[in-house]
Amino acid sequence: MYSFKGFTRLNELTVSPFYQQKGVFNPYYTLEKTVEDDVKALLNMTDLKFQNVESGTGELLKDFGGKFIFQVTADKYIKVKKSQIKAHFGMKQRKDSTASSNVNEYLSVFFLKHGGFTDAESWMADVGGKTGGTGIYYGEGNQVTYEDLIGLIDKDETAIRDINIGYQNSIAIQSDIAGQQWEKLYWTPRQKPEGIGGKNPSDVILKMSDGTFNGYSNKIAAGKDATPKFNTNIYAFYGKLGNQTEQRKIGNLIDKAWNDAASTVTGENAKTALKKFNIKREKFSESSSGRKFALLAKEFEKDNLSFFGKDMYYPFRNNCINSFSDHLLKQKNLSYFLQTIGYYTFDDPESTPCPYKLLIGSEKGSRLKEVSSNEGYKELLFSKSTDLMNIRKEYDNASQSFKISFRSGSSNVTIPITMRTRATGGWKGKSLYITTSGLKIA
Repeated sequence: MYSFKGFTRLNELTVSPFYQQKGVFNPYYTLEKTVEDDVKALLNMTDLKFQNVESGTGELLKDFGGKFIFQVTADKYIKVKKSQIKAHFGMKQRKDSTASSNVNEYLSVFFLKHGGFTDAESWMADVGGKTGGTGIYYGEGNQVTYEDLIGLIDKDETAIRDINIGYQNSIAIQSDIAGQQWEKLYWTPRQKPEGIGGKNPSDVILKMSDGTFNGYSNKIAAGKDATPKFNTNIYAFYGKLGNQTEQRKIGNLIDKAWNDAASTVTGENAKTALKKFNIKREKFSESSSGRKFALLAKEFEKDNLSFFGKDMYYPFRNNCINSFSDHLLKQKNLSYFLQTIGYYTFDDPESTPCPYKLLIGSEKGSRLKEVSSNEGYKELLFSKSTDLMNIRKEYDNASQSFKISFRSGSSNVTIPITMRTRATGGWKGKSLYITTSGLKIA
């Protein structure tokens, strides 16, 4: 990561007594040097480890003004601020998983307004000293500031690449509007401009001088692209259309996958802990069960078993995939699934029109692909269940991906789907993340 004046490191750490990475617990952290030096002086000790705990044992040695508690000896602890916690001890700090896409998305419109780009390093050095508004707007209406931009770049581990992609994206957009004038530029990571439906997948939106809108959905080039696509929590995905019956089916599928995986566990400590744990009481979330999962993992460790790997997570995930892929073999279920993809892909008919194109980014030159004007996709996604024939699945019972294939009219369709955990610091909730690179139609 390049460092330059004006950019400060942002602390994106997960601070938890139960933090684990690749199945290894690590509740120890590196604190700000002034804090560590102060504590060492108070204790007259040079070799200390700072363990994050839920509540301290013994005497509060010093309160540095925060709520995070660290045990420093068996009978003394301290309290510190989040800003004073610097890294996981002995582990490389993970960066924001969305940082890369944030940078190339935002710069796709930034460079439409601000010219003079020569190279990424020089550009970073230039913007690093700037403050105030950039002239680009969030969907909510307020300006993106240079301070916001600095924060985005600072969190990106591949900043040079993503700046170059953003620049190439802006060239592709400029070519696409073919001399038309824009009035206002938006970056929309959370909310769309007023009147544009929230389901519109555009990452950046141009309000043109004639009052119309053009949208662009960004993707970094990685192999052959296909659309439509989605990426979300599977339980949330099934709630998009508001059909609680369909969502409940997926919830029951997830709970059964857990119980079936739990029934195969052999260790006595693990089995006892699982019997006391009721998965139905947990939220359908990717992260809300982190503490309880960590406590279960400790019991698995007593039996030399891996809760976060082969002895619980993998069987649970594979059970989910098998059950879900079987679920999609029924015409009615597959039809609902496709309609939900349609919900993610195409906007509400009552909202302000904002046709969008897929913007496939590359350092060597970005390209555009039509999406929302493709009536073939719409017809397929909103087809009747009886139109879906020869439904098949491909799954090896071990990986995190599978395929669903079917025939609709004269088209042969394949949907590659991945279902996995994506929580920083390991598996923390029972609702897995589901994604597809898109429908492949032949």
